[in-house]
Amino acid sequence: MTPTTRTKLSADDQVRLDLFVLRLEWHLEGWLGGRDRKSAVRTLREGVAADPRGVRTALRELGPPAVLASRYSDDGPARPLWSVGVVTAAASLVVWWALFLSFTGGMLAAVGDLAASEATSTFAFVGVTAFSGQDGFGISWTSGTAWILVPFCIALVAFTLGSRAWRLVRLRGARAHGRTAPVD
Repeated sequence: MTPTTRTKLSADDQVRLDLFVLRLEWHLEGWLGGRDRKSAVRTLREGVAADPRGVRTALRELGPPAVLASRYSDDGPARPLWSVGVVTAAASLVVWWALFLSFTGGMLAAVGDLAASEATSTFAFVGVTAFSGQDGFGISWTSGTAWILVPFCIALVAFTLGSRAWRLVRLRGARAHGRTAPVD
């Protein structure tokens, strides 16, 4: 492997190129495996950096990253998008915990405003208790394993939908019968 000379880019052009490559890699994940994706990105990065017309013009002529990524596909079957699945699962967990903590905070506020010393309720199979007294206030939740299984199931469904993991089933079935799977 011979080392290549890198063209020095301005900070603005480097950021522009890095953002384009980041978006391109997300789209390429659906079409190419890791080694092929890295090779394609490295070649594109070197080509754009060496383009005498400038980074902005070169990127404009390449078009949107999604369209460019589909040109790398060679009409092969689409692949699952694992990184999108991970981001989707993480976002669903953030939403779940935000809703859960808002619910428990609301219960705690209600117990603090009322003369009641304790209130119990259920949020998505998780029992929540808010208590208030002269010594202080607090919340607790109980329900066996539901407090971990509910967020796990939410994250699993979000991951499956985000990564479109069902493509694995169609890919394996299509390969077993000697044909490629249709593209989503």
